[in-house]
Amino acid sequence: MRKADSKRRSLQLTRQSYSLTPKRGASLWLGSIAAVCAIAALGAAGLALKRSHEDVRKLDTLCAPPVSEQKLREQLAHAQLALDQEAASRAALTQRVTDSAAEIQRLQTDLAFLKKQHKPD
Repeated sequence: MRKADSKRRSLQLTRQSYSLTPKRGASLWLGSIAAVCAIAALGAAGLALKRSHEDVRKLDTLCAPPVSEQKLREQLAHAQLALDQEAASRAALTQRVTDSAAEIQRLQTDLAFLKKQHKPD
C-alpha cells in the first residue's frame, strides 16, 4: 500500500476498533425500575386502605350499641300485627276454599243428575 493511501481518512476509520454503546443510559433503567416500584407500592397501599375500611365497618356493626327497649317493643308490635293479618287472610282463604269445595260438590251432584236425565233410554 502506498504511503499516501495509508494516511487517507477513510482507511483510518476502518482500522479503528468499535464497540456497542447503549442508546439509553443506566439512569433511564433505574428511573423505570423506581417508577414500577412506586406504582406497586401505591397499589399495595390502596389495597391495605380498602381492607382497613372493610375491617372498620365490620367492627362498627359488632360494637354498635344495643337496640333500645322501646324500639324492640315497636318491632314486636309490628310483627304481631303482621302475624294477625296473615292469620286473618289465611282464615278467609280457608273459608273460601271450603265454600268453593261445597259449591263444586253441589255442581257435580247437579251435573250427575242432569246427565242421568239426558240419557235416552
